This record gives sequence, C-alpha cells and structure tokens, in this order.
Amino acid sequence: MESLNSRTLASVPGTVRVPGARPARSGVLHIGAGAFHRAHQAVYTDDTDWGITIAAPRSREVIDALAAQDGLYTVATLGPDGASVRVVGSIVDTLHLATETERAIGLVAAEDTHVVTLTVTEKAYRDPDGVPGLLARGLARRAEQSGAPVTILCCDNLPDNGETTRAAVEPLLDDRTRAWADKHVTFPSTMVDRIVPASTQATYDRAAEALGLADAAAVEAEPFSQWVIEDRFAGPRPEWDATFTGDVAGWERLKLRTLNGVHSTLAYLGALAGVETIGDALALPGARGFAERLIAEQIAPSFTPPDGQSTVAYGRSVLERFANPGIRHRCLQVAMDGSQKLPQRLFATIADLTAAGVRPELIALPLAAWIRFCAGRADDGASLPLDDPLAPVLRRSLADAGARPADLVDAILRVRQVVPEPVASNDELRQATAAWLADLDRHGAAQTLESL
Repeated sequence: MESLNSRTLASVPGTVRVPGARPARSGVLHIGAGAFHRAHQAVYTDDTDWGITIAAPRSREVIDALAAQDGLYTVATLGPDGASVRVVGSIVDTLHLATETERAIGLVAAEDTHVVTLTVTEKAYRDPDGVPGLLARGLARRAEQSGAPVTILCCDNLPDNGETTRAAVEPLLDDRTRAWADKHVTFPSTMVDRIVPASTQATYDRAAEALGLADAAAVEAEPFSQWVIEDRFAGPRPEWDATFTGDVAGWERLKLRTLNGVHSTLAYLGALAGVETIGDALALPGARGFAERLIAEQIAPSFTPPDGQSTVAYGRSVLERFANPGIRHRCLQVAMDGSQKLPQRLFATIADLTAAGVRPELIALPLAAWIRFCAGRADDGASLPLDDPLAPVLRRSLADAGARPADLVDAILRVRQVVPEPVASNDELRQATAAWLADLDRHGAAQTLESL
C-alpha cells in the first residue's frame, strides 16, 4: 500500500476532509511530538494559515514518519456512532532535538518564529539540561540577534503552567537576556482538553481503510476538544478557534481536579481490578456512583469554578466522555508518572479541602489505590509496571515500610518530592487512606467499589 504524502493526497476519497493550500513556512515551533499535540493544537492550527515545525525531544519514530509523509497525517474522531477521519496539514517541518540541538536553538531565536508551544509532560520542566535549557539558549541568541518578541506557550497539564514554564527558564538566563525577556517574552497559561489514547494497530488500520493509503503517524481522539488560552501574547499569533481569556486559573482547576483527577482515580482502581481501559473501569459495579460522589462531595467543594460553570455538571459530562466506547484509553497509560501528576490532580484538592475543614474521606481512596499500584501487584497477583521517574524512591519507601497499611501510607506521605504540607501531616487523611488500603488489600478494587 502506498503511503499518505503530498503526491498521493489527491487520491484520498471525498469522504475524508483534506487540507487546502498548505503554509509554506511555520510561525510556530512545537516541542513534543506526541499524539496529544497532533490531535489537539495541530488541528486548531490546521484551521488557520499558519504552519508548525514539530520537534521531538528523544525518539525519532513519529517525526521520521511525518517527514516521509510530507507532514501529513490523519486524526480519527471516535464517537459512540462511529469514526470520522480528516487529514491534517499544519505540520510543515520536523526536527529532532537530540541530534539537531543547534538547529533547534536557531529556531527559538529566529525572528519568524512567533510562538513556541510545548507538550513535553510534567517531568520535563524539572530538568534544566533539557527543554528549559534549550529555551534559555535560544532566547539568549534571539536577544542578541533580532530582539523580536516571542511567546512561550505551555500546553501541559500543570497548574499555572505559564508561570511554571517561566520559573523553569528564567533562572537559566544571563542578566542581559533576562532584562530583554522581561519586555519581549511572555509565558501565557493555557488549559487543554481532549482525550487522546495512544495509537495502536487499530488506529493505523482505520486510517488505511479510510484513505486507501498507509499512515504511520495516525492518531485518534474523542469528539470533544477545548483550548483556553491566557490572552497575553508578545507578538503575532494564529487565529486559533480557542477561548482567549484574562484568567485561566479557574479553568485549569476545573479540568485538572475533575477530569484529570477522576481519570487517574479510575486508572489506578482499574489497573488493580485487572481491566484494560478507563471505560472498563468506569463500568465496574459501583465505580460511576463513586466517581459522582467524589466529584460532588470532595472535588467541587475544593475550589470555585469559572463564572457560569458547574463542577458537578462538568463532572457528569466528563464521565460520559470516559464511557465513550470508541475511546479505549488504557489504564496503564493514564497511570504513568503518578508522582508528577498527582500533586496537581489529587494533593492540591486535598490541601484545599483541609483548609476548608472538609474531611478527605472519599478522596483518600484514589490515594490508597495509587499506593497499592506502586507496590506493583494487581488484585489477581499480576505484575503492574511502575513507569515513573520516582519509581526507585517509591518502591524503596514501600519495601522499607513493611506490610501494615498505616505504615505504607506513612511511607508515601513522607516522600516530599510528591506530597506537600499540610497534606503530609493530615491525620484524617492518613487514617482514611489506611482504612481504604486495608479494604483494597482484603477485598480488591472491584469489590471495594461494589460495596459502595
């Protein structure tokens, strides 16, 4: 089978949406070549006259596939009633950071790069020798050369992600560059939302069936998509069909605590119960009822949502999205990097509940599920992978703690890289988590949920 590319695009059936005239150059440099960017920001950009240079920090697999296809790839939108497929043409160039570092620095510095967007996962912002260091070197060169303004736009699931990015980059700047950046570089915050499972052979087979062509960079996603952006750009930007606002914080909390928090909760409980996907976990007896109570009784009281938004109503819509049979988001994929995700998705909620005097009774169950997941065994005894940058720390802490649930909880609450004060010293949380952990040990996740 021939591959999708500029030459074969004309043969794509009329049932598939294809791009019109493609931009000759890119005004956006995007760092992070994962499926989420290709199903989210690249689709928004495809509806404008801007182009993207996409940079992969490590693996070449995706960008090599894109390069061979002239940047073209498909996004399949999977709903309860089937799939619709479109070809996206906004990616006009590719870059491999590990082997083309100098070129990457040059693109950050280039006067015609107006926006640098990022989807590099939460852990990347803690490595000064990685992406933050690359951005700092590029900004230093930009200050020396054109001095043109540029916007750094984080699209990762972090609270106040613009400020997080600025705080990671600014200390790496020399005094002269920092003074210039204060006036010519902005770091707006964003909230991104779309469920994008990892591509599988079924993804590639679906693309081939729709196109009559092979697509080695195909992705799939749910119908829902949202992008909320702080309207604070240093220079030009694409006319994205996004929500531009002066305050992203409420939207961030609504999504991180409700969607992402419940996503992680179902991932750990589902993995323990031995089910494959988030939808399967939500279908466990008692799981939906627990999720609804968790949203209404623990997540909603922890923050004030944006004007006109209801956390409970938003939570119901989230659960319907999780139940979409077309989206098979694997529990083990969502469960990755818990030490980096849970401070925003779980512990921030617990901290605000503590401040409000609300007992963290229900929200202690996802914490207990994560602790049991970190121990590495599902309820049927099957091995569970702990794909986490702090895996050695977590596993060692649990191994040294012994077998008593209360001691295991204490061991994890003492991991200061993950659990902040006052969460770590919350006696009510400690007691509730130990009780849930004992239930999980004794009955397993499925029976614990069913008993609720």
